[in-house]
Amino acid sequence: MLNKVSQRIMERVLELSQNNLDENKVPIAAVIFDPQAKKIISEAKNTDDPLGHAEMHAIRKATKKLKQDRLNGLDIYVTIEPCPMCAYAISKVNLTKVYFGCEDQKGGGIFNGVKVYSNSNIWKPEVISHVYESESRNLIQQFFKNKRKNKAL
Repeated sequence: MLNKVSQRIMERVLELSQNNLDENKVPIAAVIFDPQAKKIISEAKNTDDPLGHAEMHAIRKATKKLKQDRLNGLDIYVTIEPCPMCAYAISKVNLTKVYFGCEDQKGGGIFNGVKVYSNSNIWKPEVISHVYESESRNLIQQFFKNKRKNKAL
């Protein structure tokens, strides 16, 4: 069970994701949070750039804001299971925990696909999955439903 702070952070992720959906963009967002200071360090949404994943933007913002290359002690909250690229980036900056909503059966990099954290040579964050799973999945499904509907028009 999530504590109240983690619930609020994940609700912020869902709000940012909904904003992207409202703009007809992929409804994925990420928030980097400092549990010690109890404050959000950075937040980001997916962009239309193929490498514009929310996790990557949030990591860049956090490292720039904190003027450091490592994010030890910080957590990242994401709408959907990070892809292999993002899972590896999360490992490279030493984020402590990864919270995510729904699994990504096709493109995930933690429980699905290449399973980045199964590699013994990299930093392994703690993974807390299936957080607000149905809400996260509904956003993704709505995006693709809208895309199919718009394609038919």
